[in-house]
Amino acid sequence: MPHPQPASDPQRVDAGFSLIELVVAMVILGTMSLAIIGVVLQSQAQSVVNRNRVAAANLAAREIDIVRDEFARSATAPMTVANAGTVVNPHNLPGQTAGSPLVVDGVSYTVRRDVAWSVVGNGQSACNGGSVVTYPTLRVTVSVTWPRMGSVKAVTSSTQLAPRKDDGVQGNAAFVAVRVSTAAGTPNPGRSVSVSSGSETRSAVTDASGCAVVQVNPAAGTGTEYTARVVDPGYVDVSRTTSPAKTVGFVQRGRLNNGVQFTYDQAATMKLRFVDPVTGAPKTDADVLGNVVTLVASEFAGSSGAWNVPITAATMDVTGLWPTTYGVYFGTTAPGGGYPTTAVQPGSTVTVDVPLPAVTP
Repeated sequence: MPHPQPASDPQRVDAGFSLIELVVAMVILGTMSLAIIGVVLQSQAQSVVNRNRVAAANLAAREIDIVRDEFARSATAPMTVANAGTVVNPHNLPGQTAGSPLVVDGVSYTVRRDVAWSVVGNGQSACNGGSVVTYPTLRVTVSVTWPRMGSVKAVTSSTQLAPRKDDGVQGNAAFVAVRVSTAAGTPNPGRSVSVSSGSETRSAVTDASGCAVVQVNPAAGTGTEYTARVVDPGYVDVSRTTSPAKTVGFVQRGRLNNGVQFTYDQAATMKLRFVDPVTGAPKTDADVLGNVVTLVASEFAGSSGAWNVPITAATMDVTGLWPTTYGVYFGTTAPGGGYPTTAVQPGSTVTVDVPLPAVTP
C-alpha cells in the first residue's frame, strides 16, 4: 500500500530566494563591484605614476652622468658646462631628435638642467655675501617632467662637481648672486634669472634658498656693467611687471656682487561681476561698457596703488595681478561709504561683485 506524500512545505530551506532577497543580493554585489573597480583603477593609476617616476629618475641620473663626464674632459670643460646655463633636453636618446623631449615607452619626458657656481664655500648662500673661494664648485640640478603629471612633483637630481685645481676655473670670471623672494617674503626656488651686459647674457635658476649665482666675464680694470632680470611665465613683481630688471652695476674680475633682490610671485586674477546696488542682480554689457573700474592695491610700487581699468563686459577678468589685498569700485570716484576689500593669493582667481552707483531719485 503506497504511503501518502507529505504536503509541500513553502518554508523549506531549499525553497529558493524571494524577490526581495534577490534584489538585496544584487545591490550588495553591485556595491562591492564598484568598490573593487575603484581600487583596481586607483592601483593602475598609481602604477602608471610609479612607472613614470622610475623612468624620469633614470633620465635624471643619465643626464647627471653625462654632464659629469663632459665636465672632466678637459681644462676648459668646466667653464663650458657652466656657461651653458639652463638647457632643456641637451642629450637625446639614440634615434631621437636632438632638443626634443625624450620618449620612453610612449611617454615624452622633458629634461631640464640648471647649473650654478657655489662660490663662497662652507655651504653658505652667495646671496648672503662673502669672499669668492679659490676653487668654486659647480652645482648641477636636473629636473624631469612629463605630460599630465597632475599634482605629482617633478623628479629632480643634483650633484656638486669640483674642477681640478689646474683647470683655472676663475680666470676672468666674476659672479653675480641674485635673491628672489615670494610675496610672503619666503625664498622662491626655481625662478629663472639672467644677467647681461652689452656683450654677454648668462642665466641660472634660484636654489632652495631663493638664490641664483650667475658666472660672468667682465673686462679687466673697472669691470663691466651688468643688468639682472627675472622672467618666468605667469609671474609678476609688485609693479605687475612680468619680466622686471634691475641694474647690478659694475662687476670686476674675481669679485662677487650680491646686491640685487627681486620680489616675484605667481600672478593672480580677479573676476569682476557688475551688479545692481540694491538687488545684487547682474548688469548687462550695455549697462557698463564705456566706463572704467578702479582697483586699489594695499601693496604697490609707485606713487599710488590705484589704477583704472576699462570695462570690457558685465563680467570681466583682470589678470596679471600682484598677490595682495585689493579694493574695487565702479568709476573713478570712491563711494562715500567705502568699498569692500578682497585678499588675492598667488596664482588664484577670486570673484568680486562690484555694485554700480545707486541712482538718486
